[in-house]
Amino acid sequence: MTVDAVRHDDGSPAHEERLRADADVLAGAARRLLAQAAALEGRPGVPDWCVPTLRRQAECCGVAARDVRDAAALLGRHATRAGNDRAAAAATAAAATTRPAPRPSTA
Repeated sequence: MTVDAVRHDDGSPAHEERLRADADVLAGAARRLLAQAAALEGRPGVPDWCVPTLRRQAECCGVAARDVRDAAALLGRHATRAGNDRAAAAATAAAATTRPAPRPSTA
């Protein structure tokens, strides 16, 4: 497994994509661990602790994959909300600068 770092200035979409890729790697590890446990189950010479340990490790990888996917989704929602907030603030600022000056009272 390799580690592909995302630079801090790459932006939220790059970080979200990297998190999703990491979640896929973790899910793949869980599948491989389960396959290994199935292949070793019932074979002579395999220690009693081996298969249950592989299954627990697979479960941990699966939980981690879900957590990382959830983090990616949360980051995506946060980035969208922050982008919408920035766009609304920019529109408000633009509208404020284009309003005509109030007329002086003639009373």
